[in-house]
Amino acid sequence: MKVLHPTDFSETAQRAEAVAVELLRGLGGELVLLHVAVRAPLYNERVFGAAHVERVYEAQREWAEMELAKHVAALGQACIAACWEIRSGAPADEIVDAAVKAHADMIVIGTHGRSGLPRLLLGSVADGADG
Repeated sequence: MKVLHPTDFSETAQRAEAVAVELLRGLGGELVLLHVAVRAPLYNERVFGAAHVERVYEAQREWAEMELAKHVAALGQACIAACWEIRSGAPADEIVDAAVKAHADMIVIGTHGRSGLPRLLLGSVADGADG
């Protein structure tokens, strides 16, 4: 079984990762950790200049790579086969595309559990990724 776990490294994502790990302990298979970097415009981007903005995005990517590598190493110590990938773009679209390309049997994604007006205003990546 191959399980895709999109993560933003939040507490909610950590709980979802724990669920994915427990599934794989029972069923066997591989966990694919995915982080989608969103390249949203930065406030006063023109003031800082394109080179500075690129350094910010690159620093974010490097941090995410280190975090993902740590997660994969820890999973390996726990006898869970795992790999990671970083993408840029719209999270829901990238999650669906990654799941298709990885031939994932399941996506385990955390949600903040918003409802009502906050959900209407803020949305949910999980909703967009459910196909």
